Amino acid sequence: MVILGGVIARAGALLALAHPVWALVSQRTTSVSSSFPAAGNASYDYVVVGGGTAGLVIAARLAASGASVSVVEAGGFYETDFTNLTTVPGYAFSDPVLAPVEFFPPIPAVDWELLSEAQPGANGRKVHYAAGKTLGGSSAINTMCYHRATKSTYQRWADAVGNPSYSWNALLPYFLKSSRLTPPNWPKRNTPNATFSYDPTVFCSSPSAAACGPLQVSYANWVDPTNTWFSVALAAIGVVKNTIGFNSGFLSGAAYTTETITPDAIRSSSESSYLARALAQTTLKVYNRTQASKILFSGTKATGVSVTTGSLTYVLSARKEVILSAGVFHSPQLLLLSGIGPQATLDSLSIPVVANLSGVGQNLQDPIFFSVQNGLQTPSLASELADPARQATILQQYVSTQSGPFSSAGGYIGFEKLPPAARAALSPRTASLLATLPADVPEVEYLAGSFAGTGGGVTTIGDLSAVVLNPFSRGSVTISSASIADKPVVDMGWLSDPADAEVALAAFKRLRQAWNATALSAVKVGPEVRPGAAVQSDADILSFIRANAIQIWHASATNAMGKSAAAGAVVDWRAKVFGVNRLRVVDASVLPFAMPGHPQATIYALAEKIADCILADA
Repeated sequence: MVILGGVIARAGALLALAHPVWALVSQRTTSVSSSFPAAGNASYDYVVVGGGTAGLVIAARLAASGASVSVVEAGGFYETDFTNLTTVPGYAFSDPVLAPVEFFPPIPAVDWELLSEAQPGANGRKVHYAAGKTLGGSSAINTMCYHRATKSTYQRWADAVGNPSYSWNALLPYFLKSSRLTPPNWPKRNTPNATFSYDPTVFCSSPSAAACGPLQVSYANWVDPTNTWFSVALAAIGVVKNTIGFNSGFLSGAAYTTETITPDAIRSSSESSYLARALAQTTLKVYNRTQASKILFSGTKATGVSVTTGSLTYVLSARKEVILSAGVFHSPQLLLLSGIGPQATLDSLSIPVVANLSGVGQNLQDPIFFSVQNGLQTPSLASELADPARQATILQQYVSTQSGPFSSAGGYIGFEKLPPAARAALSPRTASLLATLPADVPEVEYLAGSFAGTGGGVTTIGDLSAVVLNPFSRGSVTISSASIADKPVVDMGWLSDPADAEVALAAFKRLRQAWNATALSAVKVGPEVRPGAAVQSDADILSFIRANAIQIWHASATNAMGKSAAAGAVVDWRAKVFGVNRLRVVDASVLPFAMPGHPQATIYALAEKIADCILADA
């Protein structure tokens, strides 16, 4: 993790003055002051707990229907609370909020600052797990990659919940409804060997902005030159260029990604898209910097939420429903604090049981990744941003034409099922587990990245990473007290199932094969930087992985959707919590299993779908 403190300090003042995002945020937080009520008891048709990726979609769509809606969010506006680091795409991979280490820089303005339990499968390490505490949630701090899962993944979801509305064909309208695609700006990208084709039919791109969803999806206005070399290296090992992109229900090969950025190179989040539109067009009420502590019940009927703003605690009552959208860690926490979860856990903390649901907080699935690094003589996003001599030029590019390194978050990834040679070393059990996945679901993702070089001809430290996409290991989320003030207890379960270790080992060897591609010899400099030539045996490689693997921030399934509570599910296909009434959960916690790749697009579509379910039930 590289924190470009010097770059941020030099660029920050000018960006704050020159970039139009600041005026937009100022307008949202002042001219619509009536949308931010004073603390105190109030009643609404719907109370949405969590103003994150899914929560703001739900709140905006319900408010647009004419219902009275409030949304409760513990954070504020990330654009003013954390400025450049959350709005400028070029900072995405150097944002200190994402630091995946035990001793991390505290940034309470936008991060929940969660620290995992020690992970036995990862050398006993504790890891900071960033989670957005801000309007927009993790859509405000992620690295902006946008793509969809595979057609068979969604069919698997439909089968798991017993309802065909989660199939690819049924969900595609919600992908279209949530977003608007801006085609690549080829003159601004202007990089040899970086052209591509894609499928525009799976996006809304109507000339009328109102006809499409508010989320902006686009391509970066600058291409990292190092990524063009990684594309060649991946192709050399069989991960060839994908010709339609990753939004048509297929994840195979490699491609430049669509990203949640506006055409003028600003992060597009659920706050800057859905919330901005709702504040301008509806009566949505936002209780920001307000902490929800408990869902309130009359018997098994949810009636509202107890919340605190500053030192004042009060109740927001829900005439129709409470929608919980606090994320993969905090949604199970709030259910448990409210009396919904495993009875043994609730009894041990003297929390009255409203519904004994064994699946709350269980089934956590968290993909991990690790990398192999080598010196390169190619320029890159990292080397450009770290070069003082380039600062004035690249800053001017961004402010004047929304192009150059500041306008890009990177964006070259690849997917594959392990090829036969790599599968040969897998145990029968691991091979059998992988065989349960649908035929179009990839097993490994490859990410191209870079760090600033070290001199001596090394312009860039190239970073090629592999992700174990379908973890068979399981973690959990629970609570240690009956107070919201105590953070949830997070056990990610990394590498606790030996199948994940076997897949990781095979993927690591694929990374080295890519680095050894003849095509890279023209730009590689020096020996392997990390882990280095001394790490060769399977045992040494696995030891390296256990000591260095980190999360890709795609944890899911802690309130899994399914057919019945008896089978461990927490919500049904309509996101209704089993055993109670007038309560739904809508966020990554309800995914029944880890989505292959980056789940952001799926979460937007899920929220759009459940918003329709809620309105149909009203």
